[in-house]
Amino acid sequence: MVPLAPHTHIRIGGPATFFVEPYSERDVATVVRACRDLDLELRILGGGSNIIVPDKGVDAVVMHLNSLNRVVRDGDRLSAGAGVTLPSLLSGARSLGLAGLESLSGVPAVVGGAVKMNAGTREGETFDHLVSLTVVDREGEIRVLGRESFAARYRDGGLGDMIVVHATFELREDTPEAIFERFESYLRRRNATQPVTQRSVGCVFKNPTGDSAGRMIEASGCKLMRRGDIRVSARHANYFVNEGKGTYADFLALADEVRSRVADRFEAQLEMEVQAWD
Repeated sequence: MVPLAPHTHIRIGGPATFFVEPYSERDVATVVRACRDLDLELRILGGGSNIIVPDKGVDAVVMHLNSLNRVVRDGDRLSAGAGVTLPSLLSGARSLGLAGLESLSGVPAVVGGAVKMNAGTREGETFDHLVSLTVVDREGEIRVLGRESFAARYRDGGLGDMIVVHATFELREDTPEAIFERFESYLRRRNATQPVTQRSVGCVFKNPTGDSAGRMIEASGCKLMRRGDIRVSARHANYFVNEGKGTYADFLALADEVRSRVADRFEAQLEMEVQAWD
């Protein structure tokens, strides 16, 4: 039994029955096949920035991908393992004079999770510069697929149950100084408007078409609302922060209340962006 709370940004969650850390694509494929053959549930854990785990834990095999952390350059392309953090990838790209990923500045994800949910900001999304993925499918087969194989959309990479092990991005040459200037500009804006130093899972709800979930939550009187030690952020209403010993139940109760108030105020149903394991 391995505690999962230390592996999540919000520090919530009980243990996993089994915890596996693969070091190669073949290891990932082996785990997938073993879980299939033994009829064991498999959960994928990357950086833990967009999930909440039940307080009782999960009776499953949790595969942690952070050891897949190689970055390889091939001309204007960078290939990164699923466990590479986006800040590390952006820093490496800047030092190599390769531009294009700056729009992801400040996104606290690893490559695999960012691809899975097509993470992004107002400036761009993960799939904008993606050219191919190496994945492990449900049968435990390793496949290399082009971007055209996936119907990526807002906060969904369209991967289904395929597991990302590597992603390749097509970038362009620029000076490290120019790249750094854009990086810093985006990062300053993010740091000024989001609670980046507190324990959270990023945006809780997806933005409805043509509107902002944060604006709707604040307009519905939810800012600073709390359940236990989980509170709606004072800086950005679409963030919930853990101010102490917040629980999974606290988080979901707060999410339900926020969703209900927004529905009453706007006649709109907010959709969760954070992944709540059950």
